[in-house]
Amino acid sequence: MRSRIVVGVVAASLLLAPAGLAEEFLLIPDSTADTVGMFDPHDGAYLGDLINGAGMFSTPINAALAPDGYIYVSDQVADSVFRFNMDGSFFDVYADGTDGLNNIRGIDFRGGHVFVTSGDDYVAEFDGPHNRIGDFIADGSDPFDILFLDDGRSLLADIQGTADNVRLYDVDGTLLHEIFSVSFPEQIQFDGLSPGVFLNASFSDNVVTDFDLDGTIYEQTPWSGGRGVYRLGNGNLLVTNGNGVFEIEPGTGNIIEQKYAGSSRFIEYVPEPTSLALLAFGALVALRRR
Repeated sequence: MRSRIVVGVVAASLLLAPAGLAEEFLLIPDSTADTVGMFDPHDGAYLGDLINGAGMFSTPINAALAPDGYIYVSDQVADSVFRFNMDGSFFDVYADGTDGLNNIRGIDFRGGHVFVTSGDDYVAEFDGPHNRIGDFIADGSDPFDILFLDDGRSLLADIQGTADNVRLYDVDGTLLHEIFSVSFPEQIQFDGLSPGVFLNASFSDNVVTDFDLDGTIYEQTPWSGGRGVYRLGNGNLLVTNGNGVFEIEPGTGNIIEQKYAGSSRFIEYVPEPTSLALLAFGALVALRRR
């Protein structure tokens, strides 16, 4: 999923910031505690929990702010995508097993649609709650995450057997090419300090890869059991695995500080409320000019 967000028209709920928090933050699920925590995007400091999914979550993987102003949480074992208000309160179940979902992982958004990756070898596409309009990708790949680029193309983490890789798809879901091979790639993320460069955390190859769409590998950082990755504002990497959330040194993988202990998953960025309001206002103005 993505660290940059395209804000849509339905933005009233974006003004409902978590109580006492007026700054940007990161969202990271803990799939054992069934919570979604908040972290500082500059230094990775743990800021407390936003969502408590006890009794609802089973294995939350990806929590991300969508263009409709809700936080979507995908749950691999519950086979569900839940929606929450910006203050962390439950809103509804956007999609679940009744829509044919099973073993779901990363999610992303494009043009008001929601895309859900599944271990059943598809990326499901929804244009509204419980309204699955088909599969965006169903080509035999085993997707663990999807990241849409600004031009509508997408990056996919494929964990299909012996040929695991990160690959690029066209706007219509057609495979363009495999970018590089890596065993059990999990989250794919924009590298916020390097335009046109991306990050991937590999669970089995124990490495974070910094790469571009042409397949150039700029840096590989050792990290055991990688799940989520984010480039902090201070230039270091924030990474997750089954033991928690860590700030590490790029290139060496040396641990600078453990920020949180728990079974941590994907990392997603949420802008501060003032920026969200300005972006929403801009979208409304643009629509009125049409």
